[in-house]
Amino acid sequence: MLHINLKISKVFSILIFSGSFLSPGVGSAESATPNFSDFVAEMVQVHNFDEAQLLKMFDGLKPNTRVLSAMSRPSTAKPWHEFKGLFLTKSRTEKGVKFWRENNKWLEKAKSVYGVPPEIIVAIIGVETIYGRRLGSFKVLESLYTLGFKGKRRRAFFTKELKEFLILCRENNLDTMTVSGSFAGALGMPQFMPSSYRAYAVDFDEDGRIDLWNSVGDIIGSVANYLKVHGWIADGEVVVRAKLLTKEAFKLTKRGVKPHIIVSDLQKRGVQLKKDIPTSTDAAIFWLQGVGKRHYWVSFKNFYVITRYNRSLNYALVVYQLAQRIKGKYQG
Repeated sequence: MLHINLKISKVFSILIFSGSFLSPGVGSAESATPNFSDFVAEMVQVHNFDEAQLLKMFDGLKPNTRVLSAMSRPSTAKPWHEFKGLFLTKSRTEKGVKFWRENNKWLEKAKSVYGVPPEIIVAIIGVETIYGRRLGSFKVLESLYTLGFKGKRRRAFFTKELKEFLILCRENNLDTMTVSGSFAGALGMPQFMPSSYRAYAVDFDEDGRIDLWNSVGDIIGSVANYLKVHGWIADGEVVVRAKLLTKEAFKLTKRGVKPHIIVSDLQKRGVQLKKDIPTSTDAAIFWLQGVGKRHYWVSFKNFYVITRYNRSLNYALVVYQLAQRIKGKYQG
C-alpha cells in the first residue's frame, strides 16, 4: 500500500483542522480516513491525477444510503422460483426479439468474430437493462465512493473500481460528476463495471471511440468480446436439466460450476442428464431451489463463462432460459 506523501499529508491536515472534512452536513468525514488518503496518494503518484482536483471532487460527497441498502439485498439472492419471474416475462422476451431484428447485422458480426450466438448476447442485455430502458440512475462516483469506503463487503473491489472509473472518465472525456449507472457502479447498456469497460469494451462499429450507452454495435461487440475472452466455446453446450440417483451425485453439487468432471464420470456416479451430451465433455453440477423441491442442472464451460459476467447462478440460468425463449420466438 502506498504511503501518503508530505504534500498530501499537509493538505489533509489543513482540511481536517479547518473542519472541511468533518463538519456536520458535509458527508466527507470518511475522506480523511487512512484508506482514502492512500487512495488519493495512489491516484496522484501512480496515475498522475491532479491532487487539488481530486480533493475538490470528493469534498462534500456523501455516502448514499440507498446504495448501501440495495447492496444488502440484491435480487440475485432470491430463491430461483422467485428470481426467474422477474426476468422470464412475455414483455422482456418480445422486446428481445425486437432488439434482435433491429440489430441483426451487429449480432451476426459478433457471432462471426467471437462465436457467441445472438440469443445469448440479446438475453444478457435484456436481463441487465431491458435493452437500454433501465440504465441506472445512481451517480457512479457516489456509488463507488460509498461502497468502497462505507460498504461492509468487498471494499477493496469497489475502491479498485473507483480508481478504474476515474481513469475511464479521463480517457474518454466523461464528466465524473454526472455519469450515471447501477447502484454498484455498472455502466451503459451492458452494465460493465469500469474495469471491464476498460479491459473488454471494443469499438465494434469502428467509429474511433467506444460508447456503451449509444452505439449498439459497440454494446453487442463488447458483450461478445467479454464472453470470448473468458472462454466461450462456439457451438458449445451451456446447461441441461439433470436427475440425481445417488447421494454421491449430490456431493458433486458442492464443488462449484467450474467444469471439473467429464459427463461419463457424472453418469457413473448417478447423475442422469435429460439430454444426450458427448461423454468426454467437461461439466459440473448444481441445484437451485424451486417451489418445494430442488432443481438439478449439469453445466458446461459456457455456463461458467456467463457466471464470469455475474457470479450468481440465478443470473446465469435466467440468461440462458431467456435466450432460449427469445430464440424460439425469433425463429418461430
